[in-house]
Amino acid sequence: MKLVMKARRNKPVFIVDIAVPRNVEPSVNEIDNVFLYDIDDLQKVVDRNVRGREAAAEHAARIIEEEVHWLESRMKEREVSPAIVSLQGKLEEVRAAELERFRTKLGPLSATQEEALEALTRGIINKIAHGAISELRRQGAQGDPTVSIEMIRRIFRLESNT
Repeated sequence: MKLVMKARRNKPVFIVDIAVPRNVEPSVNEIDNVFLYDIDDLQKVVDRNVRGREAAAEHAARIIEEEVHWLESRMKEREVSPAIVSLQGKLEEVRAAELERFRTKLGPLSATQEEALEALTRGIINKIAHGAISELRRQGAQGDPTVSIEMIRRIFRLESNT
């Protein structure tokens, strides 16, 4: 091998010995710019790659599990959507009716005043609805929201088709 390296002007040589028993003397690896790899070295590379793939597969499985859980949760939340829409509609009806009733008492309002009154009343309604809607979504995501839907329906006198 020393003669080979001299003829190659010391250019690197990579030798892969996959024979069992080995065909290349292990001491060849001690010569400068000679790199000897045997079946054991290759097995180490294979083992390292397999471990890397197994770790990646476990990571992918965790991601899939998390995403499936998230999707199931969102799908359960969708069960409460009709109740939320009904609640928001009912509260908007009440808001609009009360606003209309008081408009005659307020007299003529400027466009800015109208916008401010609309924003104020919508803000109040949104704050009132927030707790109920959040609870409906939470119950929907965690399991059976039937009891919560029925409770909200009764409290706010919503139609029974929600």
